[in-house]
Amino acid sequence: MQDLLWQLRDTDAFTVCVAAAFAAAVFWFIREIVDAPMLAIVSVPFLMLGGILAPLGFRAAMIRLAHDQDTNVAATVAVGVVAALSLIVSVKWLWALLLEHQAKRARIEPVAVRSRARR
Repeated sequence: MQDLLWQLRDTDAFTVCVAAAFAAAVFWFIREIVDAPMLAIVSVPFLMLGGILAPLGFRAAMIRLAHDQDTNVAATVAVGVVAALSLIVSVKWLWALLLEHQAKRARIEPVAVRSRARR
């Protein structure tokens, strides 16, 4: 854990700027196209975290996607943001499935039956 904190401390400004740009693009996508502004606001920290942690993970695993350093950073940040986005979408989907399952199990009495009993 302490190594991760030291690596986060040594993250360069270019990585943070590229992660912010990708997170802003995904924020706009969620807010405008999906029409979920609250989900867009909540997802920004996770997108930034995924964009900043992905280059560290790729560097620790000694994986290079490109020979140029700047291209490699941009590619790994993009992979991290897409991974964070897929995680957010899967959690949102599972949450919707859980709520749907709870709604199916609820035994709600029809309104028409209740109104006849009062008469």
